Amino acid sequence: MKDQVVTQSPSGQTPLPVANPEGSIDQDVDIWALLGALPVPMVVHELGEGARARFVNPSFTAAFGYTLADVPSVTAWAEQAYPDPDYSHKVIARWWEQIAMRQATGMIAPPVEYQIFDKAGRPHDVLVGFALQGDLVIVTFQDLTPTRVAEAALEAERHENEKTAFVLTENMPAGAYTMVLRPGAELAEFAFVSKHFLHMLELTPEEAAGDPMTVFSRVHPEDRPHWLKINAEAFARRQPFSGEARIVANDETRWIRAESVPRELDDGSVIWEGILVDIDDLKRTEQKLITVLEAARGYTWRRDIIARRSEFDLHWAAFAGHRPSERDMPSDEWFLTVHPEDMAQVRAAVAALEAGAVEQQILTYRRRLRGEEWIWLQVHAGVSARDADGAPTALSGVSFDITAEMTARAQAQEEQAQLREELQRAQQRDTVVQVAGGVAHDLNNLIAVVAGTVEMLELQAAGQAGLLSGLERIRRAVDMARDLIARLDGLIRPELPREAQDLGKLLRNAVDLLGQRRIAQHNVRVELSKAGPLVWANPTEVAQVVVNLAINACDSGTPDRPATVTLHTLPPGTSPPPRPPDAGFPPPAGVPMAFFTINDTGTGISDEVRSRMFWANFSTKGKAGIGLGLPIVSTVLQTNRAALWVDSSPSRGTTMTVAWPAAARPDAGQGAQNKTAQLAAFAPAELLRGLHILVVDDLADVAEVLAEMLEAAGAVAVAISDPEEAVEMLSDAPGFWSALVTDLHMEGMDGRTLARHAGTLSPPVPVVLVTARPDTLGDTVASEFAAVLSKPVTATRLARTVRYASARRNIVDG
Repeated sequence: MKDQVVTQSPSGQTPLPVANPEGSIDQDVDIWALLGALPVPMVVHELGEGARARFVNPSFTAAFGYTLADVPSVTAWAEQAYPDPDYSHKVIARWWEQIAMRQATGMIAPPVEYQIFDKAGRPHDVLVGFALQGDLVIVTFQDLTPTRVAEAALEAERHENEKTAFVLTENMPAGAYTMVLRPGAELAEFAFVSKHFLHMLELTPEEAAGDPMTVFSRVHPEDRPHWLKINAEAFARRQPFSGEARIVANDETRWIRAESVPRELDDGSVIWEGILVDIDDLKRTEQKLITVLEAARGYTWRRDIIARRSEFDLHWAAFAGHRPSERDMPSDEWFLTVHPEDMAQVRAAVAALEAGAVEQQILTYRRRLRGEEWIWLQVHAGVSARDADGAPTALSGVSFDITAEMTARAQAQEEQAQLREELQRAQQRDTVVQVAGGVAHDLNNLIAVVAGTVEMLELQAAGQAGLLSGLERIRRAVDMARDLIARLDGLIRPELPREAQDLGKLLRNAVDLLGQRRIAQHNVRVELSKAGPLVWANPTEVAQVVVNLAINACDSGTPDRPATVTLHTLPPGTSPPPRPPDAGFPPPAGVPMAFFTINDTGTGISDEVRSRMFWANFSTKGKAGIGLGLPIVSTVLQTNRAALWVDSSPSRGTTMTVAWPAAARPDAGQGAQNKTAQLAAFAPAELLRGLHILVVDDLADVAEVLAEMLEAAGAVAVAISDPEEAVEMLSDAPGFWSALVTDLHMEGMDGRTLARHAGTLSPPVPVVLVTARPDTLGDTVASEFAAVLSKPVTATRLARTVRYASARRNIVDG
């Protein structure tokens, strides 16, 4: 016996027979349970008089709110679902007509759409279908209301879009147009033009709708033949149209550009839909750009990555000495014009652009023009075209001749390097002077004791020839020592050449010597009065004063609150403070002086420190300083008959006011002669780009100066004064360091030992030795060093030596 499916039928209802898969009727299945589980709204009613409703499924109740009790019959349903009597009558009549036709013919009629009101009185557009099952009608309902709402919204949006498109066409700053080429015609006709199109060409709708030559007549006579030609070609080939021309309309001549795209119609016609854009401002800007390029000795170019050719504008031909027709060349041939020393960086930059790794680059390199003539170029390059996959297919850019600027920069860097070297020598010389003075003072005290003792012993040794002879020898030695001390004590600063100097320039140059790290950390800036005063000075001496004072100002803050430092020049006619200066000499009456100040926001100077700050060997920095900076400042001020006043209070910062003898402004024909810098000796800012250099010197100031020279050439340079720390840094990451620059004689570990350690690393780090005593290396240069340079060294020499030493070893300084 097969299994039975038991369901609860509506009260008083007999289960309907259901067809099983074999086509026979399975009387054991409850059809009401099946209909009740369907997600489709459904009602079952009887045929015949009364048409009593037998079943309403949950989906119907959920959709329309009616239960079986609400619709006991078809008539009761019609009164609620169709409240309009006329509409209700028509619906019911049609309903019974469809059922009768189905019974008579057996044909299934398609569902019919009706408007039904739900129990809450809301209208619904419903698609109603039915099926006959014995004496029952199974009615299905498909609510179309959400669909109708969506369709209405889409229709409204379509109308709004059409309206918006029309408004945009009529009001956009470009003229819209449509041209239609009829089968067999040679020229297309204008089928539509916007208001702006008519205004741009000073036409009426009637003129534009007629012969297209009326529209083309607005094209400038000089441009009209070419304009007609490219239009005819586009029409003949059914291709997109693109062209520029001048038009004459509204009493002016302006540049326009037309763009259109064709599409074929079913009748064989071709329609071009396009826009007409006013590009007059763009053309004028292009002309200005051409003027700028001519003035700046620049040119534009385009590099086709696929074809491997480079194209140039007309300016390039004249600029590079070529014929006007020579405006392109193979890209590989172009590389041959790049200076060999710059080739690697140029090839790397171009490769990055062509690979799409970067969007744009700015390059500075040398290029050969004619023969052996080299110029400096600054090139702004970028990706200008890509394929469907986003890969670059073309590069474009503009190149400027910056030879004059690079020459001036070379001169400035050489002057800066010379100033650094002179400052180093002056600081060393003044340090020796200070130390020598202290030694002479102490030795004089000791010799006074010896001389006095000899004099007393001579009195006691009267008549003792042997003893007196020995004391005489001591006296002669004491006299010789006095002479030596007198010469040591008389060690003076050499007389340095002085001339009229721009104080503002001297201050800026001196601030540059502080190094970019210190300048940035303490926001060091120079603020000049409207007219920079002239002073009678030697640049090195001014730099000594400014650098020492500025370093102290930078060091006056705390770790959590670094001091900021500002240098001001004071206007002409400024009076000196009424009190005596703290260092130097009071300005003589009637002698014109130029004033500048160095201000900091540090912790200030106490009275006790202020009373001793210019003493030799006095320092508040502990082991970090030897206390000779301010005594050197005092000596320089005295030598130049200059003066300094200190104004400070704890926690309120310090102001150092300096008065320097002014100089008369020279006549226009008496300016200092300009120095000519040679490009071949110039170390460009990109020379050491990408290199990491470790600089070691037990004199921290020397290490920092060397590091700043390398940084100016583009390297990342780290300056330290402890060789043991250098060993740790090299050992931790030998592959990171491109080269090591070290002194020879240092406490704890000398440069030779440090270089040997660098050579044992993997990979080994090349070492450049910079020493004041190369003679101590012996007759042959030690193999530990890739290069040996003598102090003082120029920035150019150091940068170029480090660059080549990073790739090879055993370069000996001649």
